[in-house]
This record gives sequence, structure tokens and C-alpha cells, in this order.
Amino acid sequence: MKSQVLSVGFGSKLSPSKVLPHTHDYWQLEIATEGVITCNLLGEMRSLEIGDMLLVPPGVEHGFGYNEPPVAWISIKFERETGDLPYWTGIIHSNMITRKLISAFKTAIHASPYMQYEKVFVGGFLETILHYVHSGEFREINDSSELLVKRMMDSIYKRNGKSMTIYELAEELSYSRSHLSKKFKENTGESLKSFIDHIRIQKIEELLRYREQSISEIAADLGFHDVFSFSKFFKKHTGKSPRQYK
Repeated sequence: MKSQVLSVGFGSKLSPSKVLPHTHDYWQLEIATEGVITCNLLGEMRSLEIGDMLLVPPGVEHGFGYNEPPVAWISIKFERETGDLPYWTGIIHSNMITRKLISAFKTAIHASPYMQYEKVFVGGFLETILHYVHSGEFREINDSSELLVKRMMDSIYKRNGKSMTIYELAEELSYSRSHLSKKFKENTGESLKSFIDHIRIQKIEELLRYREQSISEIAADLGFHDVFSFSKFFKKHTGKSPRQYK
């Protein structure tokens, strides 16, 4: 085992506070378990949401802000032998793989690991994370922003106008809702919710214009609960009722 565990801390804050930027000569893995934690990594402000992890090698400047309590986290500090894995620092965003690993960790470890088998478990957890961030699967999941936006758009287009929530999209792509919304806005200038609605409106207009279907049939095909909610949605975005448009 190449990682030697120094400490495992379970922290929480009920009032705003911060940890000023600093460095140290050991590794640190910070896991957000409640709320949103602001992190200052090499002078750049980022956010850790539930399930996100921040990996900090020795000598890398970092700090934390707890601006919107309550927040909670797990902090693992460790030393590591020089090995085959190069240094890497950054945020490991929550996804299906990391959620399973964190769930196993929280089940097995509830406080600082004093027993030898607990230390072995934490060491194995760290080795798994370190190997994961250098794997092809991690690089694929952590697509560039442009490619991630393309994946979002592809998923929305495939629904062909049917109902899709940001929560469902996040589950499908194994990201948090706020991460997807943030990346979409940054790259397109449009909100993710607005884009989903826009694609639905385009499909509705196509069906109203070219399909020999009743309004109630179109509403049912696209997943609306009833004609009233369908009409309300359409008028909100077009200024016309489906019957006026048709």
C-alpha cells in the first residue's frame, strides 16, 4: 500500500467561516457530504457540491469557504510514496462510480480509523481514487465542457419533445443538477431549463403544423398530464394557445 493515512476527519459548520489559502507537505482529499463548499485552488474559486471530492497534492495552495451552512465534509490527510502515478490536483465531480466508493467509505468508517483493518480500508479507498483519476474512464466522464454540453443536447434531442427534467438528465449523465446547469450556461449563454423548454416547443409546433392529431393526442404523446397543462405551457412560451396556432 503506497498511501499512509495520517488522519480522517468528519467536519461540519452551522455558521459561515473560511479557511485561508495555505499549503502543506502531505496529500489531502476533501469530500463534500452536505451543502456547497467553496474552495480556492491555486487562486481560482470553485465549488464542491454533495459527493464532489477535491484532491490536493503536497505544496498546492488551497483554502475553503463555508458561506452557506449547514455544510459537512470528510477530510482525509495522507502521505504517499513516490510511485507510478503522477501528481494530479482538481475536483472529482460526483458520478455513479464515486458515489458507490463514498457510500462504502461512509458505511465502513465513522471516525478516525484506529484499528489496523480500518487503516487498510482507508488506504485502499485512497489507492482506488488515485488510480481512478488516471484512468481512461475518468477522462471520459470528465469530458471537456463543450463535449459535456453536446452530450446534454443529444440526450434532450433524443427525447423528441417528451418531458425531461434536469434531475433526470443529471441521473442519466451521472453529474449533479447544478453542475450540468452551470456548464450549459457557461458554454451557451442559455439556461438548461430554457433549452429543454425550447426544444419541446419546437416539437409541439411541428406536430401542430404537420400531424393530423388532435391537441389532446399531441399533449398525451409528449407526456403532459392534461390538455390544460399542455395549453398553459405552450401559451407561456409562444403567446398563443395551441388551437390558435393550429
